[in-house]
Amino acid sequence: MQTLSALEFLQAKSSSAASYATTIIDVRSPSEFAHSHIPNAINLAVLDDEERVRVGTLYKHNPFEAKLLGAGLICQNIASFLPTFLSNLGLTPAHIIRIYCARGGMRSLSLQTILHNIGYRTIRLQGGYKAYRNAVLTDLAYTPNMQFFTLVGPTGSGKSELLALYEYALDIESLAKHCGSSFGAIYGAQPSVAMFENMLFTRLGELEGKKVLVEGESKKLGNLIVPKALYNAYQSAPKIYLHTPMELRIQRILGYYQHISEEFFINAMQKIAPFMQKNFWLEAKRAFMRDDKYMVAQILLEHYYDKVYKKEVYAYRIESSNVHDALDSIRDIMARH
Repeated sequence: MQTLSALEFLQAKSSSAASYATTIIDVRSPSEFAHSHIPNAINLAVLDDEERVRVGTLYKHNPFEAKLLGAGLICQNIASFLPTFLSNLGLTPAHIIRIYCARGGMRSLSLQTILHNIGYRTIRLQGGYKAYRNAVLTDLAYTPNMQFFTLVGPTGSGKSELLALYEYALDIESLAKHCGSSFGAIYGAQPSVAMFENMLFTRLGELEGKKVLVEGESKKLGNLIVPKALYNAYQSAPKIYLHTPMELRIQRILGYYQHISEEFFINAMQKIAPFMQKNFWLEAKRAFMRDDKYMVAQILLEHYYDKVYKKEVYAYRIESSNVHDALDSIRDIMARH
C-alpha cells in the first residue's frame, strides 16, 4: 500500500482516461469536511461527528478501548456504504483512489487497507490533512510563479466579466464569495479561511507559468485576507485600466444587485454612511424603497464608489464598452510582454 507526501499525493496521476481516474476521498467527519478540505475531494466519513467525539473522549481515558471502539465503528460504517459508493462513482481497480484523514492515521488506513485488499490502487496522504495544510501555507508564503496583468477601474467597469472570459484568470472574488465592498456579500456565506487558502493554492497551481489576468483586489474581502505574497505580486504587476461609460456601469450594477433584499441593502447602507454625503445617502434609500433600482445604482456609483475609489497608476488604458473587444486588447498587451 502506497503512502505519499502532500505534494506527491496531489500530483499522483493514473494512466486511465476515466473521469474518476484520480478520485480523492476525505474520510473525516462531515463537520471537518464542511469547514475545509482538499478541493474536489469527496467526503466518505468513516466516523460521523458524534462517533468521532465518542472515540476521542474515550481515548483520553483508555486508548486501547478507544481504538477498539473506533475500529468497530469504522468497519461497520465502511461495510454499510462501500458497495453503493463504488458503484455510484463507477470506480474500478483501474482507478487510483487517493485517501486522507486528519493526520494520516487509523481512519484513512482502514479504508485504504480494505480497498487495497479488494484490488483497488490506493494512495494514502502521509500526515493527512494537516500535512496538506502545511504544504498550502508554505506555498502561499512565496511569490506565485506566473506573470500577472492586473485589471483596475471603477465599480461596474466589467472586470469580473473579463475574468470569466479569459482562460488563465485568477478570480479571487469568486473564490472568496465576496466582491470586496460594503455591498460585496451578495454570494452568501463565505468559505472558511482554510478553505479559501486551499482553493487559492489549487488555482495558482493550475496557472503556474501562465500569463494570468487578475483583478486588483484589496487585501480584505469580507472576512478573508489575501495572502501577502500574492497581494504584492498582482499589485506590482502591469495594471490595465478599464474605461467604461456610466450607463453601462449602471446596467452592470443592476444585473449584479437586482435581487438583493431590503435587509441586505439597509445593512450595507449603514456601513457606507460615514463616507457619503447625507443628502445623497438618503436619496438612495428613498429610491430603493420606491423600487427605483436604476437611481440607486446611479447615486451609489457617482456619490460613493467613484468618490472613494483609489486612483491607480496604470500602464495601459483600454475601453471596455464591449468586453470581447476589451479582451482582445488585453491579449495584445500580454503578447508584448
